Amino acid sequence: MIPRIFIEYFYLDRIRLLEKLCNGGKSPENFLLAFTRTTPAVITDGPAGLSGSIKMVGFVPKKEYIEEMAEKAYKYAYLERPRNMRETTCILLREFYVLDKIDTSVIGGLEMGFKHSWTNIRATGKATLLFYTPPDTSFEVRCSVEIRNDDNDPYKKYLNSLHDIFHYSGKKSNYPAYLFHIKEIYDNSNTRTGFGRKIYP
Repeated sequence: MIPRIFIEYFYLDRIRLLEKLCNGGKSPENFLLAFTRTTPAVITDGPAGLSGSIKMVGFVPKKEYIEEMAEKAYKYAYLERPRNMRETTCILLREFYVLDKIDTSVIGGLEMGFKHSWTNIRATGKATLLFYTPPDTSFEVRCSVEIRNDDNDPYKKYLNSLHDIFHYSGKKSNYPAYLFHIKEIYDNSNTRTGFGRKIYP
């Protein structure tokens, strides 16, 4: 089981923020700081050299729900787009941020730059996600990485559509999808229980 401390940080705290926005609350003063839990540095090594790149990521649905969730994401990205940010956050909570349907062992993201990370991950199939939320919280998540780039792949459809719910510009995104399969987690926080302590497995 993925440790609760990481699920709280990476997923449940994000839900609490969305709930506040959905219920009409204002963005908290530390909104941008809280956003750091979604944008780790993806660290790789390989033919392109030692590299770090910031990418937006999130847990993906379990295998038994991915087709359903991909269709829903496509619908809200291109067919029934939300009218504003409040409606968007409510849809995310109702349709996508459902813990029972989420695979907490797999983190998804998209490749948009096609430079160092892309070269290294294709060569090695490995990456470390380094999360840091100032002033104290940090997690190092070591992963094997799977690339999904078939246009019929539901994970690729889900992640591109979810991206376009926020960032649709009239042209559908079609980026390769990464599935980061969690192998190890270290608590690198500046706390008594951190400083590189292995918490998974």
